[in-house]
Amino acid sequence: MESSKRIIYSRIIFTTGIVLLTSLSVLFIYETYQENTASNVVYRTSLIRQSLEEVFAALNERESALRGFALTADRAFLTRDSLVHPLNKQISILDSLINDSIQQQNLLQLKEKLDYCINRLNSQSLRLKDKNYFNSNQFYTDLKDASVCMDSVEAMIRRMQDLEENSSRGRTLEAQAHTVMATIIGVAVSIFSMIVFILAFYFIDQELKRSQNYINETQTLNSKIAEINKELEEANRSLHDLNSELEDKNFQLEKYATELSSFTHITSHDMQEPLRKIEFYISIVEDREKENLTEEGQKFFEKIKQSVGRMRQLFISMLDFSLTNTVDNNIEDVDLNNVLQQTLNSLKVYIKDTNAIIESEPLPQVKGIKYQLIQLFENIVSNAIKFRKNDVIPEIHISVELVSTRQNLRGLKNGIKYYRIDFRDNGIGFEPKYAERIFEIFQRLIAKQDSYGVGIGLAICRKIAENHGGILVASSQPNVGSVFSFYIPESK
Repeated sequence: MESSKRIIYSRIIFTTGIVLLTSLSVLFIYETYQENTASNVVYRTSLIRQSLEEVFAALNERESALRGFALTADRAFLTRDSLVHPLNKQISILDSLINDSIQQQNLLQLKEKLDYCINRLNSQSLRLKDKNYFNSNQFYTDLKDASVCMDSVEAMIRRMQDLEENSSRGRTLEAQAHTVMATIIGVAVSIFSMIVFILAFYFIDQELKRSQNYINETQTLNSKIAEINKELEEANRSLHDLNSELEDKNFQLEKYATELSSFTHITSHDMQEPLRKIEFYISIVEDREKENLTEEGQKFFEKIKQSVGRMRQLFISMLDFSLTNTVDNNIEDVDLNNVLQQTLNSLKVYIKDTNAIIESEPLPQVKGIKYQLIQLFENIVSNAIKFRKNDVIPEIHISVELVSTRQNLRGLKNGIKYYRIDFRDNGIGFEPKYAERIFEIFQRLIAKQDSYGVGIGLAICRKIAENHGGILVASSQPNVGSVFSFYIPESK
């Protein structure tokens, strides 16, 4: 379980537990209150019944005293405490305890009956002082009235006691019910509190374990970080050493670049100087002494002349190749249609002599070095004408397409669109296995002939393509023709 979910569940459980515990606690308090209320009612009922018993007992005692005197003529029975004070005390207690409207009406009737009976007893008590009273009819009449009065008071008290007993019985059952409910709720509160405590303990324990695991993981991670830092320090030291070596290499490269510049200068000037002198002397010999040479001598002389021409061509090609390796910041917007037109003008005589047919789609505008792009076009077009089939008019078709890098061609970057410019010819072609070899310097697939150059042109073309952030690839079939595809980034 994720930490965030565990926290959410914990909050839900604790919130639910608090709500339920609060509800159960309120219900427990309510049931306890109801139980106490019912118990108080039962207790008050018992007090009312007891007071009624004492009222009847006091009245009954007074009547018994009068009967005792009447039977024994012993005046000691008439000397007991007055009846009024105990009765008033119990009546006051009943007034304070009774709050039921029916019982209050009954109490009023009881008071009236008690007053009547007390008055009758007091009157009879006064008559008992007369000795003739015992033999008179009035004595028996008073006894009978006293008995009736006592019976009515007793009946009223019994009725009130029955009402209180019924009320007490109902309240007792109600109190028992509330007691049971309060007990159940108390047990439920205890059980639920225990469950909440267990859940709380579980989640706290889980969080503690997770915290401990986090601490352990942090310690492990810190150890790994320390190891990584140590490795990084070693890597930094190694990098520092490599940087030092790289500085040395850069110094060497600068030295080599200086030497290459010197070599280029020597190639373009100093090394060509003897060659120019040889060509000068060859021209003198050709003008003055050629007629004096034998036929075999003239043949050797032509060989020397051709070799010198090839040497000059080789020097020029080497110079062109070395220049493509130098950085040129002269990047500008170049219209490839204009580049093609200058190429056709440069090869005008060659195209006319071979009756070559050159067709092209409208070409785009790109960012590049104009003279290098002209050099690339001239080399590819001149090669297409040069390596033509015998007795077949050379045809060259130039097409363009905007492509992405889905082709996964080596040398192209992802996320960049390229113009693919295809130079398609109907020449002699070559085997597909030589598609990379033809771009190597001084590599030619056919026998050396003066008309086929020195084998640097396509190497120069590929270098120019790389200088422009693109590539140059070739595909071909023997006696079918070749396709040279020049990829250059779209101009934005």
